[in-house]
Amino acid sequence: MTAPVYLLEKIARHGFAAQRLRRELETGDGEHGGSDGTYAIAFDAADFVWAFLSLHAGDEVQESRFIRNQVAERILDALKAFPELTKPRE
Repeated sequence: MTAPVYLLEKIARHGFAAQRLRRELETGDGEHGGSDGTYAIAFDAADFVWAFLSLHAGDEVQESRFIRNQVAERILDALKAFPELTKPRE
């Protein structure tokens, strides 16, 4: 199966971070080393959103992880709707 161009562009842009997260989950090392894969995906992605907003949206975003946690919960909702997406490959 050939990957679409859009996917290839996203892999080029985010591939290093995706490989880092996968390595953390496989080895048990790093920030998400002991995490459930679904939670690790959601919170790693939400951390990106929070970091971006903290740099560009003002101090109120930096004072709490509320926005990060809300973003992570919405991502978790989406991932839980498709549990086959987060199952380990054999």
